[in-house]
Amino acid sequence: MTKVKRNFKDSLFRMVFHGKEELLSLYNAVNGSSYTNADDLEINTLEDVVYMGMKIINV
Repeated sequence: MTKVKRNFKDSLFRMVFHGKEELLSLYNAVNGSSYTNADDLEINTLEDVVYMGMKIINV
């Protein structure tokens, strides 16, 4: 199994979406919205966050 380079993926994401205009474009794409004023964005950064997912298999 290949180990994921999470620092690289995070750095690339932050490089691509570093500005408010880029973040607004991402937000609109994910939510199917069409907001135009990037100054209305509120950016919240989480550090040292752990995400745990669970895969449920129905048999």
